[in-house]
Amino acid sequence: MYKSKTPPTPGARILCRDAEWLITKADSIDFEDNFAIHCVGIDDLVRGHQSIFLTQLDDIAPVDPTRTKLIKDDSNGYKLSKLFLEAHLRQVPATGIEPNFDGLGVFKRMQFQKDTVRRALQQLRPRLLLADAVGLGKTIQVGMILSELMRRGRAGRILVLAKKSMLTQFQSELWNRFNIPLVRLDSSGIAKVRLKIPGNKNPFEVFHRVIISIDTLKNVARYEHFLKDTRWDVVIIDEAHNVAGASIPERHLSYRLARLLSRRSDSMLLTTATPHNGKKENFGRLISLLDPSAIPDPNFKEYDAQDIKEFFMMRFKEDIRQEATGMLAEREVIPLAHTTADATDAEEAVYEALAKLRADLKQEYDDADQSQKKRRHNALLQYGFYKLFLSSPEACLKTVSNRLAKLAGDDEASVEIPRLEELGCRLKNLTLEKSTRYTILKRQLAEIGWNGKPKSPRILIFTEYRQTQDALAHALAKDFKIKHNDKFESQSDQPIAVIHGGTPDTHLMKTVEAFATGSSPLRMMIATDVASEGINLHHECHHIIHYDLPWSIITLIQRNGRIDRLGQEKSPILRYIIVNTEQGLLKGDQAIFNRLIDKVEEINHLRQSGESVLQLYDPEAEEEYIANQGILAGNANVLEEKASSKLNDSSLEADALELMLKEANQAGHDDFMSFLLDDDETAPDTSNPSEDVPFQSKQFRLFADRDFLITGYQFLKKRNPDYIKLQSTDRLVIVNAPDDLKRRLGKSENRTNVIFGATAIPMESWPENDQFRLTGDPDHVELAIKAARNASGYWSNELLCSEQHPILQWLNERLLMTVDRGQAPIIVSPHLQPGQLCFCFIGQVSSKSGIPLIVDGHAISFFKGDTNPKQQPLEWVLSTVKFDQISNTGAEPNILAAQPLLHSAVNESIKHMHFLKNRREKQLVPLLRKEERRLKKWKDRREDILLNRLKDCTQGSDKAKQLQQNIEEMNDYVRDRQKNWRDSHFQAASHPSTRLIIAIQGAA
Repeated sequence: MYKSKTPPTPGARILCRDAEWLITKADSIDFEDNFAIHCVGIDDLVRGHQSIFLTQLDDIAPVDPTRTKLIKDDSNGYKLSKLFLEAHLRQVPATGIEPNFDGLGVFKRMQFQKDTVRRALQQLRPRLLLADAVGLGKTIQVGMILSELMRRGRAGRILVLAKKSMLTQFQSELWNRFNIPLVRLDSSGIAKVRLKIPGNKNPFEVFHRVIISIDTLKNVARYEHFLKDTRWDVVIIDEAHNVAGASIPERHLSYRLARLLSRRSDSMLLTTATPHNGKKENFGRLISLLDPSAIPDPNFKEYDAQDIKEFFMMRFKEDIRQEATGMLAEREVIPLAHTTADATDAEEAVYEALAKLRADLKQEYDDADQSQKKRRHNALLQYGFYKLFLSSPEACLKTVSNRLAKLAGDDEASVEIPRLEELGCRLKNLTLEKSTRYTILKRQLAEIGWNGKPKSPRILIFTEYRQTQDALAHALAKDFKIKHNDKFESQSDQPIAVIHGGTPDTHLMKTVEAFATGSSPLRMMIATDVASEGINLHHECHHIIHYDLPWSIITLIQRNGRIDRLGQEKSPILRYIIVNTEQGLLKGDQAIFNRLIDKVEEINHLRQSGESVLQLYDPEAEEEYIANQGILAGNANVLEEKASSKLNDSSLEADALELMLKEANQAGHDDFMSFLLDDDETAPDTSNPSEDVPFQSKQFRLFADRDFLITGYQFLKKRNPDYIKLQSTDRLVIVNAPDDLKRRLGKSENRTNVIFGATAIPMESWPENDQFRLTGDPDHVELAIKAARNASGYWSNELLCSEQHPILQWLNERLLMTVDRGQAPIIVSPHLQPGQLCFCFIGQVSSKSGIPLIVDGHAISFFKGDTNPKQQPLEWVLSTVKFDQISNTGAEPNILAAQPLLHSAVNESIKHMHFLKNRREKQLVPLLRKEERRLKKWKDRREDILLNRLKDCTQGSDKAKQLQQNIEEMNDYVRDRQKNWRDSHFQAASHPSTRLIIAIQGAA
């Protein structure tokens, strides 16, 4: 059993199972007095090993601070004491309300990003839907939030779900810029892990920070039993609109997965540039993933802006353009006159056949009776073949052939078969190589200066169809005399690459990485819309060519966002290829295509999303609407009208939802500004050293990160001769990882070794010869990231030397072990009064669930002739004694005189922490009351809805049983939330903890 009344504290030492351990984290199991204590071994037999002990099962003996033994520090310059104290300062979690942006990462800080972090931390349990427009750097904001949560000890276990094309990009961005290590697990990765662990071991418990494709995990039936037994501190879902659920959410695997993870995580971040599809129900489900008590209606249809404002943030380019000067380049659209040409005679013959097919089908549809009309209204026939031909003859011919084969033996009286046969005959004489569209493309490539050679600018070409993609790649390879292989594994190693939805994960990520690598031979990527969401392609590319035109504003905005985004250093240049026809029935379509392009550019300079123009919120729905209401109807103004003017009242719901989101976004911002103003007005004055302000809010440190690494490693090397000497310059520190560090970072020398998943870094980032290169200059890291993109890919060779880096965390743990358990060094300072004695403590007040509420460094000082000790801020005392400059003169501390005063000092320290605890509880009461009122309001509203629906049901019916179950689940949730929320974030444990770190005695 755990022999203490206080929750386990990270940084403390314990004895368990005849070995000594250092606590790294403590998780509440039941919100009572039982904890899972995460530890790293200290003794020789367990050194570096990770373990978890359960307080109700294991015999765990913590250190009694009153029994701490004072030991003389004989080290030169009191280096032992300085490093031991520094390690403790770095071990304790931050607890202040205001985030510390210093050293947070490698990026240009902007106010809108800082606002995101503050909004997240304003919530006691960060749960946020980040819905900024395409290209505004949502991944950077996620990294900022994660970094702050890690500083607070609340992001030990992280799960990121992303699209398969995004995995490496997301993973490397967090590692390069924030030192956040995510291990990538795809289906094969999970299988490999399971080969190394016992059959009943949960693979998601092995690695603590994981990124995985949502397509891999959404097989809930396969992984559900593992996921149900795994808790996460933070879950992040990128492109979160994909998990909002469909009309039947219980059958939507991605939604079921997201809901399961939501219930198994403390914090949750959802990111998407398309937060809704126009349906209140779907958006309500996203919000309910963040907080089940946000929306009262269990069907997610009845809610307002006030219900969702706390969980939702949305900004557009125009909102940040002024502060993002130099980060958002003005884009250029090549005038359509330069990218448009008339169809050839052979192409006009195909257009003629398509026009006849459209006319005949329209006549047949008009003549059909009502029962036949639905069968006759076929999108493929009405406009599908036409759209395919606008892409390439190959794409159209293949579909025509498949359609004719399917119709064999069907109704021969239909106009469809003879018209398709005529169309097929005319298409057989055409190829992409002979098409006007391809001729325009080659002319544009010549203007750009592209020839496929290494000095060619990179170009991203979008097409909608696989047949066009393949034909285009082979035609360009032939014309430019370039070798091209269709195999997936060859795409990243040749000048022209092809990616599509069928490309396997590993090859897709490798190809995208090669396209962003300057030295790669890849100079052109031909992509379907698998590359239109999320991928950053702006670092080495500023040219996009839309080979064919998707009939969707949403798709075009997503495509352009691949290169038109924060950090683009050159003006993005967009080209849209258009082919004119003289066929009267089709000629008017050009006006619609031209207006579609203009509309996308207008939206680029508006504070609105592209989805809100037609209010359809789905690319396929937009295509169908533009086709039916514009192209087939001959309506050139189709893009000037909202869909609600042509369709049913469902678009009115979308209109109302859009207005609600704007109101919620503004209300959330206003509440946030009020919170900041109130916080500023009530903040205590920290200029007076006697003011009781928890020191951790100021991130007090003795050493800069780089100096700590150098000094601490050199100190350890003296005790470990096998450590290789550090190499350091003014700019770089090179660490040759010792064996224990390599194991700590997850490098296994053989298959039988223990997997250090909790502290593993991405193996893709592992440096040559185990040499880690760290710098204290963020600008140099930025240059290194660019150099990597130019030479090798995503992974930077230099990283920021920050306390978040796993190497510094390893160093921290090793330095904490340099003093034996139950001991603290005592030193002599000439800057203290003779006979004065200062006991330096770090105290902590935790919630009942173990979350740190207050961490405070302070000193209890005794003065000669004064029986009353005095409490003083630690930072002020260390400054007074000039701790960073103090030298070891060999003066003997009077340990015999100091040791008897320790008991009194500990009591004073605990008394001080009780004072801070009581003050914190008073400060938290208004927040607790506010949350309890909100929860009660939600319960009352939901109960009214459910009871009213229950009145309309037949007693004993399935619907009545379901509603009764909903009421029971609501009551269970409220009871659990009231207790667990209070115990996690408000209710402090009855007994604070304190640790004596060092004692300082005045020189005689």
